[in-house]
Amino acid sequence: MVDLTAGTRKQYWNSSSSIYRFLVATLVLQVCIPQVVSFVHDNRKNAVDCPRSRTCTKCAEKPSCSWSLKRQTCVKTTRKPELLMVNIRAYCPQFTIVDSFVDKMHLPSTYKVKVSNDVSGFVKYLGKSNITCSLRDVTYNGTVNEEAGTIDCESINNDTREFDNKQRLKIYSYSVVFDGVPLRIDDGVNNYFTVYNSHYCDITNKTKNCVACSWDSELNTFYYKRCSVSNTCTGLFEYHDRRNATAFVGTVADDSGSEDTVALLTKSGPPADACPDMAIQSVEPLSAPWSGGETLVITIKNHDVLSESRKVAVTVAGRDCIYPKTVNGETISCTIGSPNPDDSATGPVHITYGPLRLTSAQKFRFVYPEPIALSPACGPVSGGTLLRITGHSLDASSTATVSVGAANVPCEVVARYEDRVLCVTGPSDRPSAGTVTVVFDKFLRRKVGVNSTTARLSEPPVQFVYAGDPVLDARQPFSGIASGGTYIPVHGRHLACVSNATLYVDDQDGVRHYAGCAVRNDTFMECRSPALDASRSTTAAAASSLNFGFQVHFAGHTLDLSPQPDFPGYRLYADPVFTDFETDGGRNVTINGRHLDRGYRPSVDLAIRLGNAKGTPCTVISTLRRRIVCVRPPSSPADGELREIYVTVGRELGRTVRKKNNRLAGGPFGVFEALLMLLIGILAGVCCVVFGHRRVLRGLEQQL
Repeated sequence: MVDLTAGTRKQYWNSSSSIYRFLVATLVLQVCIPQVVSFVHDNRKNAVDCPRSRTCTKCAEKPSCSWSLKRQTCVKTTRKPELLMVNIRAYCPQFTIVDSFVDKMHLPSTYKVKVSNDVSGFVKYLGKSNITCSLRDVTYNGTVNEEAGTIDCESINNDTREFDNKQRLKIYSYSVVFDGVPLRIDDGVNNYFTVYNSHYCDITNKTKNCVACSWDSELNTFYYKRCSVSNTCTGLFEYHDRRNATAFVGTVADDSGSEDTVALLTKSGPPADACPDMAIQSVEPLSAPWSGGETLVITIKNHDVLSESRKVAVTVAGRDCIYPKTVNGETISCTIGSPNPDDSATGPVHITYGPLRLTSAQKFRFVYPEPIALSPACGPVSGGTLLRITGHSLDASSTATVSVGAANVPCEVVARYEDRVLCVTGPSDRPSAGTVTVVFDKFLRRKVGVNSTTARLSEPPVQFVYAGDPVLDARQPFSGIASGGTYIPVHGRHLACVSNATLYVDDQDGVRHYAGCAVRNDTFMECRSPALDASRSTTAAAASSLNFGFQVHFAGHTLDLSPQPDFPGYRLYADPVFTDFETDGGRNVTINGRHLDRGYRPSVDLAIRLGNAKGTPCTVISTLRRRIVCVRPPSSPADGELREIYVTVGRELGRTVRKKNNRLAGGPFGVFEALLMLLIGILAGVCCVVFGHRRVLRGLEQQL
């Protein structure tokens, strides 16, 4: 029997298989791609730029980096590292230049590089390599003395060195290359060697009262050395040099240095932690008033050597520190100068010695006055408001003046402390609003609420408002119910500056009742109606007209905002009375009662919930004197399940209303039940008549 559906099944399987493979591939991509992207992102985030480290010690202190002694480069650490790899700083070999002495008996001479801390056997490797040395653009052969642990460059005669026997010393930069790879030395000081003239020099004094340092920038390597006049080998001596940071080719610079080198040294100088032997060790104090005049005491390692026979310049966060004075061999003092408009608030201390500029690791901070807030926020145009400005360091000046707004209305300062300034506002010619400005020492302007560091206004901007006397708009009707708590809108002018506003109503006995108000802006505030005696209010007329008014606090005084003569009295209505509710078989709910539409605002005060106070809201669509209609949401309980609703009017009146009993008025079986009750009534009446008639007959019979 031939299966006629085989081709169809095969086609279907092929189609299904393709769809299946597509779905699997899509699922794999959705799962894997985010993982791959996350992996790449994390690796980039955590990646360490190893090649940027140019020496062994700088490379080995970075995680995941290793120094290749063979290639003299920093690479990422691998699971199977090549030979002669160092990834621990303590295992880096150290190279030290051996200084030379020269006189007629010592020429020609050799310069040597001492290798120490050779944990990896690098000297042995160098012994099998081709060594060349460069000095003054001349290449020399070199050898390795494995026993002594030195790299020895071949003898150099005095003519090549261009060394005059009358010179005390001369400094040369050099380089060593093995198998075409430049040797990179951790301490750049050892990239230079010094030739001393033994006629002037005692070997034991060659480094006395001298300081030397080398440091790197992004593109250059710098070297600086200075010796005191008391050093007999050198006399008063200064040398500075600059080389390309990546070339590692020996060059020589004139002792006085090129103009470019001097400019770079003066502009940047060594980083704060690069040269321990000539570093700014401390600055006291680390902050001072912005106005200047504070004395700083600065400690500098080897200050006496660096400052000998020249002037010293000091700047503090970019501002001059004048009259620098040497206190002792490592301490100076200076006085912070007057402020400038473009001064920085914080910054390091810089000390300049000729071509060398040192930078402190510590940051110095100028303390500026910071007016942050003020109160009150407004006052009358007549002035006389005691304004309180709070902040920090507000006494950090000799004088201070305060003004308000664009017209700079003066505010007379009556007291000033570290954390506050008190002033009395002057009169303004019209209502207005503006920022409050404090001027310190007739120089520094600070607006209240403006951060001097970011120069941004606080949120919201701090302003003082000159306001007219508060006034209510005419012909506003005010009303409420006996329980109080209903919404009363109040319109007027110059309301923004009032506080502690209250509405009061006097009842028929003259007793005053209060309720609070909240000012929303300069022309509007909202109040709540006060509660009055319910027993009296319900027996009163339908709408009693009562005396009322508003009390507010303004400009330090309590004002009574009595209504204008054309104002109607406060209309007091009885509380709404809710008798019952009924439904129409649909979604409408009708609440029956009395006084249901007076003394309150249904759109604001009236709320109806199904069941109880936490039930589903029922949306009010109609409010009349004797009924209120609301619409239930589609998800609300069915008619048969809804037994109660909860009605609130304002914040004080809440009532539970029960469903009306309509069984006699036509619910299911209503007609039958009515006829039955009527029949029972008739039968009862007949029985009573018959029974009564019999009793009468018996009485007559007894009398007869």
